[in-house]
Amino acid sequence: MKNKFIVGIISPLFLLLLFMNTVIAQQPCNDDAIMNTKGSWKKHSDSDLFPDKSFPKNQFPLVNSRIDKMQKLLQAAYPDPKGIEAVWYRSISGNALVEGGPVPYEISSLFLAYFCNTYTNKIEPGGETDTWFYVWANQLNWFAEHVKYYVIQKQPVYLLTPKIGEFNGYPLYKGLHNKNSNTGIAYSRSIIITRPGQSPYVPVTKKQFLKAFLNYNEKRFPKTLAAFEKNIVRTDEEEEANKKKQLEKIERTTAPDKIARARDYFLRTYVTDKQSKEASIAKIKKSHEELMKPAQNLLANSPEQELEQPAILDFDNLLEFKKFSTYEESRGQSVLHSGEGGRQLVRLNHDYFDSKLPRYVPQFLIVYWRWDKNKPAENFKNQLEANFNFRALKEMIDK
Repeated sequence: MKNKFIVGIISPLFLLLLFMNTVIAQQPCNDDAIMNTKGSWKKHSDSDLFPDKSFPKNQFPLVNSRIDKMQKLLQAAYPDPKGIEAVWYRSISGNALVEGGPVPYEISSLFLAYFCNTYTNKIEPGGETDTWFYVWANQLNWFAEHVKYYVIQKQPVYLLTPKIGEFNGYPLYKGLHNKNSNTGIAYSRSIIITRPGQSPYVPVTKKQFLKAFLNYNEKRFPKTLAAFEKNIVRTDEEEEANKKKQLEKIERTTAPDKIARARDYFLRTYVTDKQSKEASIAKIKKSHEELMKPAQNLLANSPEQELEQPAILDFDNLLEFKKFSTYEESRGQSVLHSGEGGRQLVRLNHDYFDSKLPRYVPQFLIVYWRWDKNKPAENFKNQLEANFNFRALKEMIDK
């Protein structure tokens, strides 16, 4: 009797649990359900992998306090993550742009969007993301690509990301992460915050680039030519022995009625090592002349006023110059290979950096944000752009 009583109690409870599980399993798994999933902010361990060796570690806390202010601005702009998990961490890495100058550091924040698992029909947190937010202090990072081939006025040269308009009173640039991928589409934007009317870089003029391009290739060409000239070729005796060997092979392997024709063709088309080497050297010289001609012609024939204009190039013309781009914005999917559009070439402005300021002080800041094409990421992007206090960030310059 006791056992029957227990079964009578458990059976309805079991049925209720089964019903609840069925209801939960049947809950919708879509964008609305994802956006109703509450996320949170989490602090990840810091990443101080390669800090400037000349920057004392006892000043790291002074850097971290500034990064923490940046994080508070970010979290104030996006306080309640929806359909996404927000993670942030500090980083002190890289050498100063100028010797003894302000050290580079940053806040990095990633946003892992929830998604509908089609196998389980459940909402789950993602493990990878293209949705990030950065503030880089005293460094150019992805905002400008270092061009190692050229040095102009003893300063390093960079390609900026393409300028596409204005945002909150700042020039707005594309990032490097505008791309199509197997998982969808990713976008990125960036701005630079500096002292009023000043910049850590200055434009490279067309004249400066053309001279740097010609100088670089004039220095490189003799080394390329010397490498080919060192190639060892057969002596005349070795060449004759090789020719005789090939003729004997023709006689052994060719039908008797075709030997004469095969011998004749072989002798007419035979190229010695020496001839091949001379042809290669001639080809290299011609290729070098063709490479230099467009830059030489522009430098010799363009009006001085035109040569003083900023140099705007796509990546291909940076290395094998044919022409300058006619506008700055990239129209293509790839920023590096952008068709008619290009990117402004700049050089570091050494005079911008104030050596009297403490090295932990931000002398310029770059804000860089990127996002996936999904609802939680786009919601983050919209709230960031609407709510982030860029004025408060600007007030951190030189402090």
